[in-house]
Amino acid sequence: MKKTTRIFLTMGLITTLLVGGCGSSNHDATTPASSTSVPDSAGVSANAFITFLMSLNPNDETSEPLTLGNSFAVPDEDAGEPQPLV
Repeated sequence: MKKTTRIFLTMGLITTLLVGGCGSSNHDATTPASSTSVPDSAGVSANAFITFLMSLNPNDETSEPLTLGNSFAVPDEDAGEPQPLV
C-alpha cells in the first residue's frame, strides 16, 4: 500500500471518529417532573386542583403517567362560580 493512501485512510478514520463523537445529544429542553404522584395539596380544593392541572406541560408526551393516592378526593364546590380554564 502506498504511503499517501495509508495517510489518507488514517486521516479519514480520525476525522470520522472525531465527527461521530460530536453528534450525540441527550439534552432535553423540558424538565421532567420530580414525581409521578399528584401532591396532596392539589386535593385541598377544586381551585387548587385546577391550578395543579394548569401547571402541567400540555406538550409533554414522554413522562410517566401521574398516579393518585387511595385517599385523594377533590372537594365539591357547587356554591362558587366556575373558574375559566384559559
